Amino acid sequence: MDDHRLSYHIRYAELSGTLCSGDLLPMKATYALVADKIKPYVKMDCDEALALLARKYFQSRQPATLEDFVWWSGLNINDCRRGIDGNGDFLRKETWKGRAFYLTTDCRTRGFRKGNYLLIPPYDEYLIGYKSRDVVLSPDYRHKAHNNSGIFQPVIAYDGVICGNWPPFKEELQAEFFMGEHEADFQEEWKRYKTYQLK
Repeated sequence: MDDHRLSYHIRYAELSGTLCSGDLLPMKATYALVADKIKPYVKMDCDEALALLARKYFQSRQPATLEDFVWWSGLNINDCRRGIDGNGDFLRKETWKGRAFYLTTDCRTRGFRKGNYLLIPPYDEYLIGYKSRDVVLSPDYRHKAHNNSGIFQPVIAYDGVICGNWPPFKEELQAEFFMGEHEADFQEEWKRYKTYQLK
């Protein structure tokens, strides 16, 4: 068969779960049998699956609220509560400024380093992984970080609070602050970003 027809058969095999991407080769697509690449899944019931999803979410994004978990997972609130409850003592609830946050028992809550700037790219989980973004982003400046259509901007965080914007594709760092007074030396953070960009 010709290449055009072959591409349809390969696509169909991928959609049906027979083939998947194979080993990475420069300038060449490879394929492999799904059965050879993907380990057999562990069978679990609904409650076990909900508990595992909740554990993974809070381990990677803690502290977070129930509403954050609902927002991120797309599940209904009752399923999210079941997932949290399924973790027993592994997840603990703490109240901060009248809002309940969940943390794992091994989460470090002290030792925050002050005076640090972070250059955060658009669509980073720092904002997109939460519904309660007002914890780090004043509602007055929400439009500086994202719009109602889901378009996110690159932002600067100082001591964890979003306070400015930056253009990631310029040769030199250009910071524009919309909150607070900042005279920052970003050179170390900029060097880290440029090193990452070159990898």
